[in-house]
Amino acid sequence: MKASNCSHCFSNLAVDSRMKIFLFLKENGSKIVSEVVKETSLSQPTISYHLKNMEKSGLLSKKRIGKEIYYEVNNSCPESHEICVFKQMNFTN
Repeated sequence: MKASNCSHCFSNLAVDSRMKIFLFLKENGSKIVSEVVKETSLSQPTISYHLKNMEKSGLLSKKRIGKEIYYEVNNSCPESHEICVFKQMNFTN
């Protein structure tokens, strides 16, 4: 894997709010937007914006169950389709 493959993910996680969201989902598994909102001090539209960008970059995946959309840390890299390096890293708060 080349480091350049991860540039979109690194830039996404450089935003403090996105790193907090990522760590919450990594530690707690699949969650809906309202659960992420409860865990942070951010508004629902802000959380939705960040989740959308993180999903678009490949950091997160989403699935719809009924009316709810669940977000979780993506297991595989969107570029190389190998195990996501961020999923394996041990971040500290």
